[in-house]
Amino acid sequence: MEKKAFDLITAKVEEALVEQEFTRQNVEVKEGENSIALYTGESAAYSVIYDAGKKRFELRSCGIKDSAPDNEWKSISAWLFDPQEDTEREAESIANDFVETIQGPKRIAQINAAKKKKKDDEANVDPLFFMNRLVNFFPELREEIRWEREHYEMFRGITFTKEKALPLIQRFFLENPTDAQVKKMATIMSDCYASGDLDVRGIITYVIFNSLDEKAIQKLEEYLSDELKKAVKFSARLKGKKIKPEKKKKEKKIMANTLNGKR
Repeated sequence: MEKKAFDLITAKVEEALVEQEFTRQNVEVKEGENSIALYTGESAAYSVIYDAGKKRFELRSCGIKDSAPDNEWKSISAWLFDPQEDTEREAESIANDFVETIQGPKRIAQINAAKKKKKDDEANVDPLFFMNRLVNFFPELREEIRWEREHYEMFRGITFTKEKALPLIQRFFLENPTDAQVKKMATIMSDCYASGDLDVRGIITYVIFNSLDEKAIQKLEEYLSDELKKAVKFSARLKGKKIKPEKKKKEKKIMANTLNGKR
């Protein structure tokens, strides 16, 4: 009954969250751990957990940071459920309460406020933010970004793009992406160009677009904003010309506890 109840509750929660543009994520759960379902959106995340030891279902929520849950979870609803005694009827009741909580005006207002704050924070996108957006396409960048931030006082946007992000973008187009994938990539670039600082604009136009072949550029141009289309055409004139190199940043000292994954 435990699995049946968990599947019933998480399915109803997922249905409610899809309407708010949340996506259910795959979560690897080891044997003996609590059952968990995770849903992420633009500015918030929800999780449903069943604690077998406490015989309790819990609905939690937290914010999003760097395209992932910030793990500052807050419990917003909890119900006891004993699989030996309770039935599908009790599971339905829990599911309905979770859905009502998610769809309640207070929760909707909080999510909308978080979205507005995120948009305000994005008003001046820097190279680090842009790279974090690309993590949605290339998860392997997350660890590279972490290493970069630990080793250098300032994020080396141009160097990082050339050495880490650009090869992944080039490979992306060699693997025949779908139109939907290309559109998503173009949207990220257009949005970040529109709100980006001068470094981001230069990275997108000169570093990335001037390093892509014509076939890849043609695929992207169909979905680019008018502003970025014009910038791409202008930056093409700079191909082969010398650009002032990025100044070498001071490398951070690494402590032993950092190497051990401790903070």
